[in-house]
Amino acid sequence: MKKTTAPKTLTTLKTAKTIIDANEFLQLRREISEYDAARDTIIKESRDITKSSKSAIYSLHRGETLAAKQQLVAAEKLIAKLLKEVEKDEHLRGGSFSASLEEYAEAKAFLRFLEDGTLITKKELKVVNAEEYLLGLCDFTGELVRYAVLRATARDKKAVQDVRNIIDAIHGQLLQFDLRNGELRKKYDSIKYNLQKAENTLYDLTLNPRGSKEADDA
Repeated sequence: MKKTTAPKTLTTLKTAKTIIDANEFLQLRREISEYDAARDTIIKESRDITKSSKSAIYSLHRGETLAAKQQLVAAEKLIAKLLKEVEKDEHLRGGSFSASLEEYAEAKAFLRFLEDGTLITKKELKVVNAEEYLLGLCDFTGELVRYAVLRATARDKKAVQDVRNIIDAIHGQLLQFDLRNGELRKKYDSIKYNLQKAENTLYDLTLNPRGSKEADDA
């Protein structure tokens, strides 16, 4: 009887070393580990950027401009550091870091408005992209309304008028955008409500000008 031999299997033809490229998997493991470490750092330090920016806004509401500027400098140092990581992998920008940049843009916009009544540009901010800038402006209008309410209690009609005017200008520009469903669309809707609040506050002051800053100066 003729002796038969078992067919050779893949494992008998190739060793485990030649079936897969183990070195490539080692490199992939390193890349994933490095990405996770970088992401953890960005999440942690993005919280600090957000905290410093929020603190700056709070300081500005209290009239503490110097403190606000110092808090923004602290945020800017962290932003510069994290941007170096993001340059290596753009996927790291989304999420926490992008949200912190929106908060930073909001704080810088509020500072500029209080200093000279104008709107800071995206070009001047340098570190934010278009969406981060616009989302920051949407939130900025909310801070403007809070500021207007505070100025209204002091009967400062001009300050309230300035707030109303800049919110109206921002709203007018964004009205020309073809906004799709998303976060920017939702926040754009908040601008309309903030504009209405500013107009109502101004209207109330107009109805009752007695004791206003303008009347006192007359």
